[in-house]
Amino acid sequence: MKKFLMSVLWVALFAGLGAMYYYQTTFDARINSMNERAGKIEDKYQKFTDQLNDLEVKFVGRAKHVRQNQNDIKDIYSKIEDVKRMHSQDMFLINTRVDSLGAVVDNNLNNLETQVEALRKVTTSLRAMANQNQITTNQQIQKLSRDLEALQKKVDDIEVLVLPREEGSKKRR
Repeated sequence: MKKFLMSVLWVALFAGLGAMYYYQTTFDARINSMNERAGKIEDKYQKFTDQLNDLEVKFVGRAKHVRQNQNDIKDIYSKIEDVKRMHSQDMFLINTRVDSLGAVVDNNLNNLETQVEALRKVTTSLRAMANQNQITTNQQIQKLSRDLEALQKKVDDIEVLVLPREEGSKKRR
């Protein structure tokens, strides 16, 4: 029985060693696979950090330009304010003159409107007077035409009366 137990122990020992060897080889394969994946991840990380560094360099360059543009804009605003301060008195005088010119223009406009209205009234009264004169003239012409016709009729009547007498006196001579 001792030999049997020793044999069983040896078989168990070899079986355990075989299992350990199997687990060790699969473990090594998994470790190698993990190392390969870790290498790929490390390469991706390195590429990412390189790209991030390039991007930071670009942003630093752009930030420099942005700051320069901000400073330029501030300079422009300060120059505008300087020009405003330099010409504020001129602008006051210009505004004053423009206001007084506007008042003169308004006054002239009012005078012109008054004169135009007076001219319209005169024109209207002249038209009315011309119409009245035309009516009066037409009436007088009609009266003169009637008087002329009446005179013509009287002349004809006189000629009728006078002509037979003249013929008689011519015959006597």
